Amino acid sequence: MRKLLLILAICLFLIGPAAKVLHWPNEDKYMIASFAGLILITVMAFVKKKD
Repeated sequence: MRKLLLILAICLFLIGPAAKVLHWPNEDKYMIASFAGLILITVMAFVKKKD
């Protein structure tokens, strides 16, 4: 589950700059999703895994 969340967060993080470069419609919404992905990556970096 943790790996799946990490993959989702990375995809969200990368889609924002891709939307800006490719000039997708509503690119600001993609940037908000990118910030959400960045926050999720940061949270996962500081929360320890349960063994």
